[in-house]
Amino acid sequence: MISATQSKPIQNAGLPDSPAFDAVCTSLEAVLAGGFDVHRCLAAKALGRIRATTSVQSLVRALLDEDEDVRCDAAEALLNLADPESGQQLLENLLGDPCTEVKLSAIATLAKLGDQRVIPWLRRMVIGRDPEIAWDEEEFFSSGWDDWVEIQVAAIKALAELNAVEAIPDIVTAICHDDAQDMILVAFKSLARMGPEGINALAGFLDSDDTRLRRRAATILAKIDSEEVREALTQAIADPSAEVRSAVLNARTRLFPDDPLLVDLLEDDDAGIRADASRLIGGYYPEMLRVLLDDPCEKVREQTLHAIANVDADQIDDVLVDRLCGEINSSSPELSVAACASLAVIAPQSALEAMPILLENTNQPLAVRLGALKGLAAIGGDQVAMPLVNVVDDEQRQVRLEAMSALTKLAGTGDNWPNIASSTLLAALRGEYDPDDKLDETGEEASAQNEPKATETEHQPESEESTPVEVSVDENFPVSTLDSILGDAPGMAPAVGLPETGIELSETDMERLAIAKRAIGKKKVKVEPKVARHDDIRRFAARVLGDLDHSEVIDALAASLDTDDIATCIAAADSLARISARGAHFPENITEMICENLSTDDLSLKLGLIRALAGCEVDEVLVQLENLLGDTDSSVRAEAIRALSGNRQLEIKIENLLADPEPTVRMSAAKAIVSDTNSANVEKLVEFSFSFEGYHGREVARMLRGVSKDRANTAFLNVLGDPDQRRVWSVAIEALEELNSKQATEV
Repeated sequence: MISATQSKPIQNAGLPDSPAFDAVCTSLEAVLAGGFDVHRCLAAKALGRIRATTSVQSLVRALLDEDEDVRCDAAEALLNLADPESGQQLLENLLGDPCTEVKLSAIATLAKLGDQRVIPWLRRMVIGRDPEIAWDEEEFFSSGWDDWVEIQVAAIKALAELNAVEAIPDIVTAICHDDAQDMILVAFKSLARMGPEGINALAGFLDSDDTRLRRRAATILAKIDSEEVREALTQAIADPSAEVRSAVLNARTRLFPDDPLLVDLLEDDDAGIRADASRLIGGYYPEMLRVLLDDPCEKVREQTLHAIANVDADQIDDVLVDRLCGEINSSSPELSVAACASLAVIAPQSALEAMPILLENTNQPLAVRLGALKGLAAIGGDQVAMPLVNVVDDEQRQVRLEAMSALTKLAGTGDNWPNIASSTLLAALRGEYDPDDKLDETGEEASAQNEPKATETEHQPESEESTPVEVSVDENFPVSTLDSILGDAPGMAPAVGLPETGIELSETDMERLAIAKRAIGKKKVKVEPKVARHDDIRRFAARVLGDLDHSEVIDALAASLDTDDIATCIAAADSLARISARGAHFPENITEMICENLSTDDLSLKLGLIRALAGCEVDEVLVQLENLLGDTDSSVRAEAIRALSGNRQLEIKIENLLADPEPTVRMSAAKAIVSDTNSANVEKLVEFSFSFEGYHGREVARMLRGVSKDRANTAFLNVLGDPDQRRVWSVAIEALEELNSKQATEV
């Protein structure tokens, strides 16, 4: 027997505030002591999740259970409880229980307890498979997986948590082992937690010949803010490998971007590092950015232009602004886009003069025009509205969609309504943007067909070298293997030694040949749909207007439900649903227009309309939604239930849908019922949780936890106390776990 030592005290996890909690713990302990193996496992898990501190001894006894799954779950539960009384038995299980999962939970719990007795054993586990510790020798041969690596990783983490400085040489030895690939990163992180001694050991790997080791060590060191690491970081920043220097830069800037140690990387020999350094820390060194604007590498100049947006206002002068104004007209699209982004931030007035011209110039690359558009959108205000309005009907789809998105934000800013942005979007929704760009027969916009097409009478004379050679081919000769099988070309049978009568094919052969003939080739989906520009504008306007809660917008969206374009109708219905979800109440005429379209055969449109009606309580609406509770489509039934949630007039019909064949419909009905917390409804939901083999048990319990925990606890305890209902005990145990879970309360 291992002698006991003093363990680190922990704070009591606390108990959920429920009068039935003690009864829950007592019932689960009884199941853990004498239930079936599956029930014992579930009870152990539940006691851990509900933080049943009074059940520690029951869980400790379960560590000796004959079923290893029960022992695993008990050990994991004790990790949640972290009670010092469990330390002795956990240590014995660590050494004597061959089950890997039990060992892992024991290691984690003992480390959490701060139990110093485990340190010598952990050191031995880090080095190798100690013969004095019980192992499952058959597992590797049965599963092909050596669980010792998991134990080794857990031991290293535990030593770091225990701050066992004396174990640092053992961890270093393990890292240097030939088979250490799976635990190096964990070991490095653990060394970083072990004070100056661990940091010094980690810094020692910066002298390694292995670039991968140096990079990993440098990455961990770069995240530490202490004097001990500064010398090591100086060494890493000067490392001959660009991988290592880049790792330091990216890791350090996430936590300490203003560290002066990083400034040298702005002048690094590697262009990629200079570019990253400019992007990440350039804003702290404006004078260096001015130099990097003339860097020979274009990528460095691009990132420098982006970084200028982060420079303090007092560091901006006319020379820098003029430079940016020149760069937005650069021959490089990347440089132009970067200059637009920074110019909009540091010199909005200069940007307002130059960017509209750039945006409306259709000869510019798409990326440049989008950069100018985004720059204008970032500036905001009424002064950018007209340049955006001018490109709402642009030939480039990305330009017009970005413009309409920006106009939506402008329209909802301030108290000025209507405004230029809102009027433009409403005009687009009404179809007033109708350029002459109807689709031709091929599905492409006629206006985009700028290149002349060659006709049958217009052709270039061919040279003698390009004149095709005529080859005489027998019309009856097969052109493929399939044709040779199916065809009846003269002379084929004697050529391949077949009888003149041919070979009779079986039904299976014929089926395979038929499949081969109709084989489907690969298809590519275009990023941009083939749609007329005016339709595209109208559809997107219907989509973005859902962000605006004005009566004029609601009227226009409702009117759009009667358009011939189904995509516009769907977008309008979705926007009305979003407006309704934000608490808007539609007037009677709008409600009637929505109801009139509920008879549509399009599922997406119907679902959007139902969501739009969710906030309406007019009798006609309720009748319409009630009829949809019997719809043949499950998604329609579920959406109708959500729309009627809380309506007591239809409570019975909603309850009937708890037996619906579709899970989504059943849960929608349950959520609608749980909104009313009377005792009868709680009993109905508890009964429902056992139906369909307990499929919804946990989810129902989570819902009841927030509305009627005590009643639900009592109902599930009654089931757990009835031996005749043992078949559904697993559902009751899981439900009690969800109802009383301390982890869920903390989340």
